[in-house]
Amino acid sequence: MEGSDQQSKFWSAAQTYTMAVICLVLGVAVGYLVRSPKLATSVPAMTTPRPAAAASGKEMPSATDMKRMAEKQAAPLLAELQNHPKDPELLAKIGRAYMAAQQYQDAKPYYEQSIAVKATPETLNELSFVYYSTGAVDQAIETLHSALKMDPKNPKFLYNLGMFEWHGKSDPKAAIAAWQTFVKDNPKDPKRAQVEQMIAQAKQHLNIAPGTKTDKPTM
Repeated sequence: MEGSDQQSKFWSAAQTYTMAVICLVLGVAVGYLVRSPKLATSVPAMTTPRPAAAASGKEMPSATDMKRMAEKQAAPLLAELQNHPKDPELLAKIGRAYMAAQQYQDAKPYYEQSIAVKATPETLNELSFVYYSTGAVDQAIETLHSALKMDPKNPKFLYNLGMFEWHGKSDPKAAIAAWQTFVKDNPKDPKRAQVEQMIAQAKQHLNIAPGTKTDKPTM
């Protein structure tokens, strides 16, 4: 999972570690999806990584730990929200606090409220990941299309759209279309070679019905 180099000031060291673990675990399934800490931006999207906690001998945080962390991070933001209930960036920060700890159902309403006040391409991209993570694939794709209307050449959004179409919808044709636009509009992007490889792999599945066993390479 890879995002932009910009980092919201509210991230704590603990939250940075948590997002790094999440990025490592989810990197094989999705592309670069959200604005994540620099610690996670170098993780290859299409390889099977070794989780950071396991590599260092540390125990992976439990679901209870993750929820507790989210609540701790969100608490001061929620208090601030009482005075600024329509602040779109504050609402998005609360969403990110829950998303970082994989509390996607809790993150969703804050992202939705944020974009209802003021939609930004990055917030829409993050909400698309929340939708995808809760199984709402159609909403995830629709939300990414909204982000692309605002920033049509954004390589991150195009990459993610292809991943959602491929993994979420088993639609290689739609995935190829998104990735070909990625290559066309971002010829110097560092992920171009990877995207071209994924296009080649997806093309081998154009005439294969979803769920069919095959020895063709998958992503």
